[in-house]
Amino acid sequence: MDEIQANQAKARRNILFLIIGIVIFVLVVNVGLGTFLSQRKETAKQSAEQAAVVAEVEKANTFSYKGEEGKDALALLQEKTTIEQEASGLVIAINGRKADDKKEEFWAFYVNGKMAEVGPADYQTKSGDTIEWKIETY
Repeated sequence: MDEIQANQAKARRNILFLIIGIVIFVLVVNVGLGTFLSQRKETAKQSAEQAAVVAEVEKANTFSYKGEEGKDALALLQEKTTIEQEASGLVIAINGRKADDKKEEFWAFYVNGKMAEVGPADYQTKSGDTIEWKIETY
């Protein structure tokens, strides 16, 4: 009888150790998984923030609008934004974003996806036109 009780006690102890082992395993997995998911979430958040910064920079480096019959591209630009021009008439800043001479930047003027062959004051827009200004380098 003592041997049976000893075997039963040993079996209970083994079951207890097994349960404790399973609990520890589950805790370790949960902590590890939680840490992994937290890091992944943080990485995703950082990526989203970086994408937002890039989008904001790109947005500041471009400006577009639709043409209107009977209005030149420069007049429309002046209606829709604040601009700065050189004495020659060259647009050097749009909405406070100034082309940086040190970086050899300039505001390029495009009509329907192609660089314009005339200045914006000389281009009479049409209602179907897409006018775009982009910071570019020379």
